[in-house]
Amino acid sequence: MISINNDSNMKYFMRNPYQRKAASKSQTTPSGSSLKDAYRQFIQNIVMQRQVIALYHEGWALCSTPSGQHALSVWQNKSLAKLLIKDNWAQYEIQEVPLLAFIEKMIPFLKENNTILSLDLTPEGNNLLVSPDALLLDIKNFLYQIYLQRPDVFAELKLPLPRDIRLHNSASS
Repeated sequence: MISINNDSNMKYFMRNPYQRKAASKSQTTPSGSSLKDAYRQFIQNIVMQRQVIALYHEGWALCSTPSGQHALSVWQNKSLAKLLIKDNWAQYEIQEVPLLAFIEKMIPFLKENNTILSLDLTPEGNNLLVSPDALLLDIKNFLYQIYLQRPDVFAELKLPLPRDIRLHNSASS
């Protein structure tokens, strides 16, 4: 089993304050360990599928954090994303973003624009928030583990080499 060891990068679980529909009273906030598991599963799924799912209509679907910071909403599968195509996002369409484009283009753009990522946003407003740098580092670490432990899978899936992933610590020129 390949695991992600750097759990401190996951920011927190949040409820979207701008969501109109109230969450069910029986719904509970996930525990810390289930949040870490959900985060690990998200990374494993997007790497193995070699893509993330986003919504697009004249721009990418953004939500806001409680502090007002913008967050790009991305999902690990289409069925989760489809649940959000309503209300303000009724005109949006599902876009499959190749993993390499996500790593090389979207993540640096998000960092440059002080935008974080909202992972697997639900209609009730639940999601995981993570910084672009943290997600990129965790993707890179997961790819490295696959590269070391399962080179056959790594080669078969044609995954990006971990050493080619730049962490974008400085402003790009």
